[in-house]
Parts: sequence; structure tokens; C-alpha cells
Amino acid sequence: MTCEVAPPHGADHTLIEERIRLVKDYCDAINITDNVRGIPTMDSGICAHFILKTGAEPIMQMSARDRNRVLYESQLYGAYALGIRNIVFITGDHSLLGTHPQTKTVFDLDSVQAIQLAKHLMGGTDLSGAELEGVPEFFLGATFNPFADPLELQAWRVEKKRDAGAKFFQTQAIYDLERFQIFMTKVRPLNVKVLAGIIPLRSKKMAQFMRTRIPGMRIPDEVVSRLEKAGAGLESKEKKAAICAEGLLIAEETINAVRNIQGVHGVHIMSVGWEESIPGLVEACNLYPRPILR
Repeated sequence: MTCEVAPPHGADHTLIEERIRLVKDYCDAINITDNVRGIPTMDSGICAHFILKTGAEPIMQMSARDRNRVLYESQLYGAYALGIRNIVFITGDHSLLGTHPQTKTVFDLDSVQAIQLAKHLMGGTDLSGAELEGVPEFFLGATFNPFADPLELQAWRVEKKRDAGAKFFQTQAIYDLERFQIFMTKVRPLNVKVLAGIIPLRSKKMAQFMRTRIPGMRIPDEVVSRLEKAGAGLESKEKKAAICAEGLLIAEETINAVRNIQGVHGVHIMSVGWEESIPGLVEACNLYPRPILR
């Protein structure tokens, strides 16, 4: 059981500590995101350090969008020195999707190569072959999107990431259960550890934004319709509460469904700023923290 929290959009580190306290007793480890959609937030490694200070286990995300290989190496050394042991490597959304569309993206390495780099450092030398003054040891993770096409290519990338050194995978948010089941038949033979991604929806607008603006996101019309019907005929405050309740119910149903899919080893809840939703979901689905990452 893992979950995800957002870093502060600024320099107030007490916000990350407040968010962690909401969820730390309901999961085994906590992802800290890395400038999602190219929107600048507090550094994921610094946030992971503050997660450790609360007594929780962090999973630091690292995006290929903003880093070259020199920065990867430098930040991985620093992360290990701070006590961070779990790293998830992602390609990263293009900055055109965020608030700084003029940003020059890097993509010096893709996510597969970044995993290879981290594994190489664990062997005691940097990419130039120079011996390290202190060798890091990480538990490496990656992501995959069961809804991107072509399906065979996405399954092949899971295999490449596994071979590069990834020990666990967190998926894109799941709403299309039929497609997810099909994809899992492709990756089950790879014997990878999969944490199924869940994002509870708070509004019809959120659902429509995600399926039109977030690459590879599939949200069926039925899900959007359920959110719309939940708030029909209600006043503003009651309408919002009803829609949120329906979004949580959809998430609960999805969690219970993916738990029965062979090859799924855990659940990863992405709160998208709604950390308060995580304890209730964990309790509703009887998801109790169990050692997954260590």
C-alpha cells in the first residue's frame, strides 16, 4: 500500500509535514511527486527528506524531463546521503502541459536509461568509471501506462525497465478495468511487482481535464456520467459533497476490482491534492499497511 502526496508550490516545508501526517498511518511508503506537468514545486529530494523526518518511508520521484545525467548522479548521491532509499523514475509530462510552456526540456536520458544509471552507481563507479566516495544503494522503481498505445510496445517497455533494474512498478490511474486486465495478461509473465494506480475524482471537470489534457489517461464516459448524476438537482455545497462521495465510491470499487486481478501486488493511491481522501479509502477497502517495499 503506497500513496502519493504533492509537494508545496513554494518554500513552506511545514505543508509537506502536515500532508504526511494525514496519510502516514495508512500506507507503507509515500511518493513525493516531481514537478508534475512541468509546474515548479519544492524539490522531490528535499521533500523526501522531510517525509523521513516524520518517521514515514519516502519514495522519491525523478523526472527525465528536467535532468541531464550529471544532475541525476549528483542528486542520487545527495538522496542517499539524506537517507532516501526508494526512487521511482519517470519520463515526465511535457512542459507544454504546465504553467511554464516556454521551458526547454532536457530528456538527456529516458526513464529506462535513468534506471540503468542508478543501478550503475550502485556498482561503485560513476558513468565515467571514476570510483565513488561512498556507494549508494537504492530500491529502484518505475511506472507504466496500461492505456497507452500500442499495447505491445508498453509491455515491452515494462520488460526493459525490469531488466534495467526496476524492482516495482506503479501504474497510471485506472478507470478502464477491461483494458487494464488485458494489459496485465501481457506483463504477468514478466514477474514484476505491480502497484495499481488509483486517483479519486472530485468533480466532472477534473475527470474531463484528465482525459483530455493528461497523455494516456482513459476515463470512460460511464465514470463521467456517474459524477454528473451524483450532483444533479442539488445545491452547491450538497452537490460538491455528493460528487466527492461518488468519486470515492468509484475509487473503492476500482480498488476492490484490481485486487482480484492476477499479477497485482498492491495499490498506489494518488491523491492529487486530496490527501484527506486516503484514510477513508484505505479503511473502506480494508487495506492495511503491509511490508511491500522492504
